[in-house]
This record gives sequence, C-alpha cells and structure tokens, in this order.
Amino acid sequence: MGLYSPSPNILPTPKVPIPRQSYYNDCTSKPRARKACKECRDQKTKCDGCQPCIRCSGLEIECVYVGGKKEIMNRRLEELQNQVEVYERLLRRVQFQATHEDEELIARTLAQYSLSSDPDEGLRDHDSLSPTVEDSSFRIEYIHEDFHRNRSLQPIGFVGGPSELSWIHDLNRAIEKDATFLKANAPNQAENNNAPTLSKVSYFLDDQELTMDENIDPYNRPPPDIAERLLHLFFFTVHPSFPIIAKISFMQQTASYYSQPHLRPTKKWLAILNLVFALAAKYAYLVPELRMNYMDSPMVYFARAWKLSSIDNQLIDHPNLQQVQIEGLTAFLLMAIGHINRSWRACGVAIRSAIAMGINLRSESKETSDISKEIRYRVWWSVYTLENTLSIMTGRPTGTADRFCTTPLPIPFDEEQFHGAAASQLLADLNVRREYMRTFTFTKRQYSGTPDPPADGNAGRRNSAPNLADMTPSNSLYYVYFVELTTIMRRAIDSLYSPAFARRAWLTVNAAMIDLVDETDVWLSGLPEVFQFKSTRVSPEFERQRWSLAFRFYSLRITISRPALCRSGRQRRGKETSPTIQRAADICIDSACQILDLLPDQPDVSWLSQVSPWWCVLHYLMQSVTVLLIELEYCVKTYSDKTANINSHIEKSLHWLFAMATDNVAAQRAWKVCYDLHYRLYPPSAIEQSPPSDYATAVPTVGELGSSCPLPMQNNPFIPVSSAPQSMGVSAFLDTEIPHNTMFHPTLQTVYDEFMPCDLDGA
Repeated sequence: MGLYSPSPNILPTPKVPIPRQSYYNDCTSKPRARKACKECRDQKTKCDGCQPCIRCSGLEIECVYVGGKKEIMNRRLEELQNQVEVYERLLRRVQFQATHEDEELIARTLAQYSLSSDPDEGLRDHDSLSPTVEDSSFRIEYIHEDFHRNRSLQPIGFVGGPSELSWIHDLNRAIEKDATFLKANAPNQAENNNAPTLSKVSYFLDDQELTMDENIDPYNRPPPDIAERLLHLFFFTVHPSFPIIAKISFMQQTASYYSQPHLRPTKKWLAILNLVFALAAKYAYLVPELRMNYMDSPMVYFARAWKLSSIDNQLIDHPNLQQVQIEGLTAFLLMAIGHINRSWRACGVAIRSAIAMGINLRSESKETSDISKEIRYRVWWSVYTLENTLSIMTGRPTGTADRFCTTPLPIPFDEEQFHGAAASQLLADLNVRREYMRTFTFTKRQYSGTPDPPADGNAGRRNSAPNLADMTPSNSLYYVYFVELTTIMRRAIDSLYSPAFARRAWLTVNAAMIDLVDETDVWLSGLPEVFQFKSTRVSPEFERQRWSLAFRFYSLRITISRPALCRSGRQRRGKETSPTIQRAADICIDSACQILDLLPDQPDVSWLSQVSPWWCVLHYLMQSVTVLLIELEYCVKTYSDKTANINSHIEKSLHWLFAMATDNVAAQRAWKVCYDLHYRLYPPSAIEQSPPSDYATAVPTVGELGSSCPLPMQNNPFIPVSSAPQSMGVSAFLDTEIPHNTMFHPTLQTVYDEFMPCDLDGA
C-alpha cells in the first residue's frame, strides 16, 4: 500500500478540458426552418424549409406546406367576417318581406351587434312618438285633400313622400305651425295664416292648358336640312339616356322619306318623327346658338304628332311597338316641358302597352331576330327609367314590380357594333350574355365574397367576362350603368316610401337606408374611369354622360337618406342625436351640396343645358335646395355652426333658379317658392334685402345675369364643355354609321316593327 501512496512533495495533475465534439454539415449550419412541410411534420423529422425539402426530394414524394395555426386562424377569421357581412345584407333584404314580429326580431338582432346603435332606440322612438310634420314627409298613409272637388289640386294630383314637392309642402306647414322660430314675419302673412295647399308650392305646369291647333296640317314637314339637324340633336342629347327607337333604321327610314316624296308613311311612324323633332326643337330653344331659321316651335311638332297618333282611340286600339314608342316619347316630352302629371299618366299607358306585348319579359321567339329583341329590350328599359324618374318627381308608386320583369340588361354595344363578333355572340347566346353582363351588375360586386355558381353547369363560360379596363366606352355602356342605378332607385321607392313600410320600426327603416346607401357605393366603385364623375382626370369625351350619372347618383342618395333628415329624435331639443340617424342625415345634406358644387358660382343656363340632362335638371336642383331649406330650419332652431355653409349653398341654388327663370315658367315658380321659404327662414339673404312685391318684376333678364360671360367651366374643372353637333355638310341620313351589308327596301317592314314608308297610307 505504501508503494502507491503519493509523495507529499508531488502535486496532483490538473484537469485538462476536452471540448465537445461538434458536427457541421449543410443541414445544421442553416437556421431553423420556420415551417416544416406536412410530410416531415407527420414523421416528426427535421425539415430544411426548402421547397421542396431535401427529405421529400430524396424520397421523391410531394412536398406540401400548410399554414400554421396563427395563419389559419387569421384566414378563417377573415372568411367569417366576410360571411357575416353577407348574412347581414341578406337579413336586411329578408327583413322587408318578413312578418311584423320577425321584422322586429331581425332589427333587434342586427342592432345588438352594431357599435353605433341602441337595439331599443328605434323601437322606443317608433312606439312612443306620434308622427310629426317632419316625419310625415315619408310616412304617407292617408290624404287630407279632396282631389275630386278641389279644382286647383286636380292638375297636380296626389304627391307622395319621395317627391320634393311633398317636402316643400311639409316644410311650409312646419314654418306656419312653428312661428316662434322665425326671425321675421313672412311676407303676406295674412294670406299665409291658413295651411297652404299643395297648389301654392307646386312648380309643375299641369294647370296650364295644352292647346292644340285643330287646323294644323299633320303631314307638313320641315326642310331636309332642318330635319337633319333636329335628328342629330335628338340622337346626341336624348337618345343616349332614352334609346326608345332604333337609331340606324330610323335614320334610314327618314332618308327614304325625304328622298322619295311619293312615299306615304304610316301615321304612327310620322307621329314618332314629329315627337323626335319636338324634343330636338325644345333643346334647340334652350341653347340660343342652336336655334335655326324656319324651325317650328316644339308645340307645333307635338300638335302634329298628337293629331297623327289618334290619341282619342288609344284606349280601344290594340297596342304595338310603335304605339309604345309614341306613348313613351309623349311622356318624355311632357316631362321636358314641365307637365309632370300628364307625363306620369302617359308613361303609365306606355308601361301597360309594353306589358301587354310582353316586352317586360325575355324573348325566346324564333320568329324575332336577335337585333330586334335587343331593340325591344331597350324600349322596355327606356319606359322603365322614365317611370322611375316620374315616380320620384310625383312621389307615386311604380306600375309594376321588378319581380315581374325578366328583360335582360342591354348589352354595352351601340347599334353600329351589333354586327361585330362580340356583340353578335351576346345577342345569339343567352348563357354567354348572362355571364358577360354579370360584370356590370353591382350585386355581384356587393356579394363578391361568395363563389360564383357556374351557368347551366358550364364553368368555362366564365372566361367570356370582360375586363372593364379594356372595354371601349360607348353610349350603351353608359346606359347599362344608368339602368343599374335606376334599379336601386326602384328598390328605394318600394322599401322606404310604401304605406305598409311606414308602420315599421325605425331600426327597419334605418337598416334599409344604410343597405341602399351601401349599394350606391358599390355601384360607384365599379364605374369605369371614363364615367367617374369624381375623378380629377377629366376626359373630353362623354361629358354629358358623366353629368347625367352624377345628378342621378346624388339625387338617389338624397331620396334614400331623406327620411332621417327630419327624424323627430333628431329634432327634439336636449336629446343627443343617434349616430345612425345623424349619419343618414349627413349623407342627405352632403349629396344636396354635391349637386350644387358641381355647378359654377356664376350661372350660365345655356351651358347647363348643353352638359346636363336638360329635361329634368330642374328636378335635381329642386331636390337639393329643398333638402338644404329643411336643414336650414333645423340649423336655425339649434343655432348650429353649419348655418352659414347651408345658407351659402341655398343662395347659390337661388341664383341658378333665378337665371333659369328668364324663359322658363316652371323655374319661375320654383324660384318664387324657394325664395319665399328662404326669406322666412333666413331674412338677411344675400340675394335681396326685401322680397319683391310683384313677382313679374323679379324675373331676371339675360343682361342682369351676365350670361354673355365666358363659359363657367373655366372655374370648374369638373368636365369640359362639349360642342354642339354641327351639320355634317352631306346628308347624315346615309352616313358611314350604317353597316355596309345592310339590306334596305322602303316598302318592307323592318325587323324593329317600325313600318317603312309605303305607297298606301296606313299600310
């Protein structure tokens, strides 16, 4: 044992650290993969994160990566959010057809998860409050007047909630009832003590007699050069928004009528020709530089058409396509000259005639050509859009529900393009047309989160959908979006202003308004760049179409959001306005201001007629100024800081009405009504310090307004001014717009059922 004992003089050897052996290779030198493929994850082996990874490549198997839990949850959450939005829109639509109990349940459910509304606020407000004067503007369930005995009301007739005339009437009654908020006594106060009748605030001209010259020669016609100019004015201004006749065939027929004097057209065809001349002459009288020598007045052409069309026998005659066109053009002309009640009645007859012929339904007839079907579709959409415009102006219900209409939308190709490959395929194949037109339907964009079902099991047809950026702009493309906007207008009338809807809870009304406003936003988002009226990049083409869509868009939003403008909960003092009510009211006021912001500060009526839908531009201006007058009453009561801005817009609108009143009786009446209301609400007006004692002395002249000044578009970059169509020098009846391969014979009936001139009258 002692041999192995350590010597006390020898120290122990210190420990030598041995480094851990490490292995460096291509796999371990790389950072750890953030995501493993499905195969490596299942086998619980390391994955290099490549695509494909080394292991899957060596085993020659498919390398698939799936999202992690966080990514899956985020994607799933987004899908659920889109799904909830779709369900909410569907619930709002179903809500209007449900029973009263189910309707309230849906309204409470939707409001329960809304951050900006109280679930019980709408129901409490609806149940505890009696309808006020302000609320009655859209809750019309009964009438106060006797339209049979009151001779002054017969020319006007019943005016419903969507009409600005009803809003003016209610505002006038509210001012008379609540005189404590007035800053000064109204002029002629003794006369206004009684509640004013509708005839005192109406600016329609139906009380004027339409005198027809019984001795007029119905077969008299203007000279060829005048007829050529009038036809061009009609197809340039009216036809893009009202394509009720076929342009090419009508131009051909008119050329034959003037080149072959021995031909005697049918009376109905001549009536259509004179109605076209009347509309063009009306436009020419609005623009002084377009007036022509030896051109008759619009009423002369209208008298000829009236005598030729045998109006006295229209109730016993069976309708045909030409009769629908006569009735539609007559209604359009009456609207353009201010006879709104007469226009509404004539349009109703046109709708009935069209339905009697089945034009409201899709045609599968083998005997009718594809082009003729398309022309008839456009006849229907023309009277449809006209009826909806008149329904807003008069506040009356439409003639037929959309569920009874299966007429497809017009294709976005003009008549000159019908013989092209793309248009011919759409006209011939209904399935291709259906998938192609889905691109222009705003409901598809609204429900874009849902998959598109294949048409008739053929998913390959989806490839025919067009790219809007590659579409060639045309009048027909504009008309498709014009019709789409009109269909939203139809739903707004049916859902917000029907008497049955007036008894529903405010939550239901508010949900309908928000849903319809969202539809207008979706429609605007799908509008092509060339028609974008809010765009800063302005194209010199299609300016009239942009103005038409702009006026229509803001007018529709005013109609939709109008019920919230004077909601009783918003009007009561000491009560905080609900965010949902205030949002809808702001949309209404902003839309009214947007219409006036489109116009320059210095009025120029001739310029406005050239760029706007001149046949109903007064209606759009009256809608906006009426909304602002209603808001001005609210601002004066609550001492709102918005009073100055609202008042400045009202004064601008009054300046424009004052300028239009120079040679427009309807504008004179409109200016008088609005000026009287404005003076009673806000006496220190910038227009005049005291109201005129005689209205005749207040009618402006051209010199007073300075309409000879440069065109106001220099101060408004919205849209450049378009030049009026000038004479082509050669006959425009036989221009290059007519297809070269078109066969034409003057004694045959065309495929559009517009009878050609013939040797025998009435053949």
